[in-house]
Amino acid sequence: MKGSVRDMSSSEPKFVVDENVIKLGRWLRMLGFDAAFYPISSDDDLVRIAIKEDRIILTRDRHFLMRKAKCFMVRSTDPLEQLKEVIETFNLKVSRERFLSRCLECNVPIEEVRDKKEVRDLVPPYVYATQVCFYRCPRCGKVFWEGTHVKNMRRKLEEIISRYAEIEP
Repeated sequence: MKGSVRDMSSSEPKFVVDENVIKLGRWLRMLGFDAAFYPISSDDDLVRIAIKEDRIILTRDRHFLMRKAKCFMVRSTDPLEQLKEVIETFNLKVSRERFLSRCLECNVPIEEVRDKKEVRDLVPPYVYATQVCFYRCPRCGKVFWEGTHVKNMRRKLEEIISRYAEIEP
């Protein structure tokens, strides 16, 4: 959770994820990439948002290829293979510093909490007593810390990425 997604290149692609590849979107978020999901009922709405926010639609639906928005059709049905396709196609730079740097709910970069006292009433007492560093989503207020769950997620991300992409220092 160290680092900030804010220092990423402004030329790095932003994605909007169609409902048929939501798991791909979750993996991209875990790796620190901007991957939005919208509870949208129509393809037209998704296209409008992609154009307005300058996002690339990730989908398995061929109909999007005929739209005005930028679109990438993933071939695989397996989310991890889809992740590999996106990383390779867009030459995404995978970095440990970016792992878990976005809120998995909101897609917003999380921020380090400067004063631990700010989260005293927001986390379990044991967590407050044993953790030194906390992070918070500026949109939804969710608090994160480097507990065993996060360590296990990091280990899983390392394992996955070692198969699919080079990890930048």
